[in-house]
Amino acid sequence: MRPSKLSLVEMFEKQRRYVVPLFQRPYVWEQDEQWEPLWQDIAGRADAILEREARGSRSDRIENHFLGAVVLNQIKVYGRQVDTVEVIDGQQRLTTLQLLLAAFRDVVKGTTETRLADDLTRLTENSGVRDSEIERFKVWPTNADRRDFEAALVAGSVQDLEGKYPLQRRKYARKFDPRPRLVETYLFFARRIGEFCSVAPAGTAENDGESTTLTFSADRAYALYEALKRHIQLVVIELEDDDDPQVIFETLNARGVPLLPSDLIRNFVFLRATQQGENAEDLYSTLWKEYDERPAEADAGKNERFWKQMERQGRVKRTRLDLFIHHYVQYRSAQDLSIGHLFQAFRSWWESADKRNVAGELKELRRHSDVFASVLVPDGDGRTALFAKRLQALDTSTVYPVLLLLLVGGQDRVVAGELDGIVTDLESYLVRRMVCDLGTKNYNRFFLSMLQKLRGSTDDPISRATIQQMLLAPDGSAGEWPDDKKFAKAWLERPLYDTLKPMRCSMLLEAVDRAMRTSKQEAVTINGKLTVEHVLPQQWAPPAWPEPPADVGNDDETAIERRGRLLHSLGNLTLLTQELNSSVSNGPFAAKRPEIAKQSVLRLNTYFQDATTWDEDEIAKRGEKLLEHAKRIWPRPQPTP
Repeated sequence: MRPSKLSLVEMFEKQRRYVVPLFQRPYVWEQDEQWEPLWQDIAGRADAILEREARGSRSDRIENHFLGAVVLNQIKVYGRQVDTVEVIDGQQRLTTLQLLLAAFRDVVKGTTETRLADDLTRLTENSGVRDSEIERFKVWPTNADRRDFEAALVAGSVQDLEGKYPLQRRKYARKFDPRPRLVETYLFFARRIGEFCSVAPAGTAENDGESTTLTFSADRAYALYEALKRHIQLVVIELEDDDDPQVIFETLNARGVPLLPSDLIRNFVFLRATQQGENAEDLYSTLWKEYDERPAEADAGKNERFWKQMERQGRVKRTRLDLFIHHYVQYRSAQDLSIGHLFQAFRSWWESADKRNVAGELKELRRHSDVFASVLVPDGDGRTALFAKRLQALDTSTVYPVLLLLLVGGQDRVVAGELDGIVTDLESYLVRRMVCDLGTKNYNRFFLSMLQKLRGSTDDPISRATIQQMLLAPDGSAGEWPDDKKFAKAWLERPLYDTLKPMRCSMLLEAVDRAMRTSKQEAVTINGKLTVEHVLPQQWAPPAWPEPPADVGNDDETAIERRGRLLHSLGNLTLLTQELNSSVSNGPFAAKRPEIAKQSVLRLNTYFQDATTWDEDEIAKRGEKLLEHAKRIWPRPQPTP
């Protein structure tokens, strides 16, 4: 075998075909597990290049990203045939990389950067003499994938490919069926690259009430190309005549349990303990064994372990221990870290200090992990526990390092009696932005900046006013904390059921129901899962649900369009048990109302006891009632002049 290390550009700049054998499985990579992490690794290096250039220090080292190994077997070619190799292992990543490069090429083609477009074309297409037209493709997948792969490679633009593969929805289905996986791969990277290479005009503020036309940034495009050219690498292994491709393929794909980052970290830490002359066995028993043996919650299974359970945060799915260590190292270092390089980040942080005391560091790790566990699996009705539960629906983990500071490391600095208020403000900031559809992509930088400011002033108390000032800061990279006017408009008018996950709508409604209870009422515990119900059904139809009068429309929307919008607004949504939901789902309001009033114990549903009709005006009226509670649950102070 002849191994070599090649950059992505070096891999594809040759006039060569990479043919996937027929016996290999079709393309299976998907967004959450592969595309998004790959894109984050590439974009992260492009961002580092831009930051380095902004500092004027081109000598700063940027860490290369290793994509894995590709195993190739030479195929004999004749005459005008293009040099061809068989892909023994690595076809998923090679296919993905070609689609990424094609998407990049097509984004750039519509600009004046013709030289960059030409370079990208050379990476996706064999030119010159060739035996057949299919030899233009550098990667040639299995039979099942060829049609969609070819369509994506030659589409030329997102619009053309979407036109060839229009979204289709089955009758009565709420969501569109997905396009073929290879088509979705191209579209995913085209969107990500288009967003990365686009900038707003200078001086444009986020959410200034007007739509902003983004412009193509050649600097960002060239930074992305440099990242691909210099910092994304593959190990390429080319087999020789006496190598058996099948044996090597089976060996590379043998089933096994890969080492997790936390496994590598454990080995690293206890090696350091041994080198320092400490009793590694005692340290393990007292300070690490918990991570390997703590039982999981009862509903997870008898033999399941708490820290080995998988958790999804955003698009990342990792063990709880890996997630905790990721947030912990971010908290300790006050630096942005990629969870895809967790072990390297941990080692770099550890070695940034001279001869860390292993026992002391493990005690700190345990102290913080005990609190982190209570955030992951919150218990009780305290304000912090409520925030932790709602964070699961918000799916915003970037605030966790700040929580570790507030609840553990900086606990003594928090002004007495103000922790609940601080937690309320953090939750309000996240909820109001979610309802107003104000994006989350800059949260990482925003909360990292907050953490750095709080850690940078270790002698100063942490007050609610301090946190509010940071959340209200106009230069905050995550954007505004919506005021009551914007919050109300979104709460009353946005079709939130359509734009948010049902879990998030459920969280909003549960919070309102909780706020509606008084001290005179019994505390009610709902053991079963509640589901979101449309009072005016999604599949409404006469005569049970008459069409709205045409004269209630206006120049901006017809009566039917208004109904379609308000149908998914919070004023038309409530919570019911699955059984009650199924029994009343599409029935007329005259039958649905008494069943809800009779069967439901939620304060949220007492509104229907006196309602006699249900239409768009009633939806708007109930939305206003719910909004009154929402503004009290998630308040926002007025900025200090």
